[in-house]
Amino acid sequence: MADAYVNVIVQAGAVSDVAREIDGLDSVAAAHLVTGDFDIVAQLDLDSKEDIPRVVTDEIHAIDGVRDTITNVAFEP
Repeated sequence: MADAYVNVIVQAGAVSDVAREIDGLDSVAAAHLVTGDFDIVAQLDLDSKEDIPRVVTDEIHAIDGVRDTITNVAFEP
């Protein structure tokens, strides 16, 4: 099991639509609109950490309106 958080920067005016698309992806446990440097934070719930690059590049970056992402992999303390 692998958890990661993807901070997403979106084109102006597309935040709600992009958030709904991200939230609908099978590998996304939750997507939230946030304030600050990013527009959306998506929590990934994957079987393996090796799946993270594929999900971020092939699924999230493929959504119209996504400008950039920063991914943080979560580890147990």
